[in-house]
Amino acid sequence: MNPRIIVIGAGAAGIAAATRLIEKGYRNLTILEAEDRIGGRIHTIPFASNVVDLGAQWCHGEVNNVCYELGSKLNVFGSNNFKYEDFDLVMSNGEKIPQEKSQKLMSAIWSILEYHRNELSRYRGSLGSFVLEKFRAILGTPDYADVDHETAFQFLEFFHKFENSIEASDSWFDTSGPGYLHYWECDGDHLLNWKDRGYKTVLDILMKRFPSPNSADAINIEDYTHFNKTVENICWNSGPDNIASVRCADNSVYDADHVICTMSLGVLKERYQSLFSPELPAMKKNAIKGLSIGTVDKLYLEFDKPFWSDGWHGLSLLWNQDDLEEIRESPNSWMEDVFGFYVVDFQPNILCGWISGANARRMERTSDKEVRKTCMFLLRKFLKGVDVPEPVTFKRTQWYSNPNFRGSYSFRSMTTDLLNTSAEHLALPLSSAIGIPVVQFAGEATHDHYYSTVHGAIESGWREADRLVGLYQRKAHL
Repeated sequence: MNPRIIVIGAGAAGIAAATRLIEKGYRNLTILEAEDRIGGRIHTIPFASNVVDLGAQWCHGEVNNVCYELGSKLNVFGSNNFKYEDFDLVMSNGEKIPQEKSQKLMSAIWSILEYHRNELSRYRGSLGSFVLEKFRAILGTPDYADVDHETAFQFLEFFHKFENSIEASDSWFDTSGPGYLHYWECDGDHLLNWKDRGYKTVLDILMKRFPSPNSADAINIEDYTHFNKTVENICWNSGPDNIASVRCADNSVYDADHVICTMSLGVLKERYQSLFSPELPAMKKNAIKGLSIGTVDKLYLEFDKPFWSDGWHGLSLLWNQDDLEEIRESPNSWMEDVFGFYVVDFQPNILCGWISGANARRMERTSDKEVRKTCMFLLRKFLKGVDVPEPVTFKRTQWYSNPNFRGSYSFRSMTTDLLNTSAEHLALPLSSAIGIPVVQFAGEATHDHYYSTVHGAIESGWREADRLVGLYQRKAHL
């Protein structure tokens, strides 16, 4: 049996599915990739003295994490040389919040998320309303009598933005309280860097190109891949043979027995009504509408040499009310949601700023020159008394503006709860009348518990490849 299989998308899920199928002897394979490169939301590029990751950056955890399992024997990981708690919390007037007070506030927030999980699982509201309620209660205890409420509020606003960047939500009032717990954290180090190679290392491992790029086992995935192929329609119920037909924007057409669709949830949301013929079943449409995806962007600044001292890990930005009102009147008011600038591992001269949500999408529509200028305004405003030089290079991400992604990663929102849907519904294949999968779905958004991660994307790709391998193994024994 030599079924024709199309994989849409050469990101982590697509490459995981394709390499698994090739290893199992399925070579009648075509990968249709809308970009001019492989990787999807893994995008490692040369920058400054090394590489940077425009998309996925850290391996999050070790236990039950397939990325860690793939790389752990190959000496590709380093532990992050900083932790989030070590960052300076700096006010917009240049004042630094004393370490003891900042650690106290950080501990309060983490304790809410760590020790109230049972209560949160039964909560019928947003993550934001839950945290706010608990945080106010903590501030009212004698232990926090020395924390003034203005500082506490400014800290909470910072942490809100920080948490949005983890979830990819516009606001933690959009994030489902119980849905927040659907994500499973892998035990172990959550900020494992890829040393000086970037996240593309995991793709090289999947393709057996690492540590030896020219090994006899290496899979030349490019030989199977057609680049710059934007899929416009997937006809999945074409006639008695149940052959799928995929049409691209350049009017090329590819027929297949099975299609594995790894498009991002953002693309599915934008195009599902025209993308599938016949239209999707109600449960599938409900999943696409109910699951959410947001925007998280990075702002990389390379300097000629570090202007910061050894051991400094970066700064988190806290706004006082007067300064906030002033910048909200400016043309680049999106800067309010840049919540910090941090040092980058294996890149001694770089700071990386982070922004998410609606203001990240506004930033994406602003020119490179203006964004760079605004980053410098922020650094000089918050680092009073420090001579901050002009950067030599600047690079920012635009994950929402790219029509092949329309966002960064998925999360569970209040809409997910309202529509009572799940990743399981998104992952269900579109099958023929006799139960043969015709169109399958993979990608981080289809994973029940590891959504928003590369390890979730890879597992989903393997899941769909194994679905086909199992199908043909059963057929062979009939």
